[in-house]
Amino acid sequence: MKKNLSLLLLIFTIGFSEVSKAEPVLIVSDVYCNIWSAGRKGKQSKEVESHLIGLLDGLSAGRQIPFWNFKEGISFQQVYVWMDKYCLENPDSSVYFGAYELFDEQTQGLFKKNKPQPLAK
Repeated sequence: MKKNLSLLLLIFTIGFSEVSKAEPVLIVSDVYCNIWSAGRKGKQSKEVESHLIGLLDGLSAGRQIPFWNFKEGISFQQVYVWMDKYCLENPDSSVYFGAYELFDEQTQGLFKKNKPQPLAK
């Protein structure tokens, strides 16, 4: 009984502490265009493609903009082809910056217009 009460008190305390408040998240992406291009041609295609999908899903959730079904929508294959072209034209760039540009293009500029507001402290 004491163990359950202690656990409940701990959960309650954490839930109302400063630790549980949302903070901005830094996204670190180490997939650069040279890795993307090599991965798409080799055995790592699923890894780099999944990385891109995750970035786009995260950007969509973070801005609360429906990337995948905005207007007429976009398929995974269309996203991969877009990134192939982006990396061919920008070999020193990263997949993260490409995803950012793709997201803005797909949402017709809505992504850059709707920048998140800083959290009030």
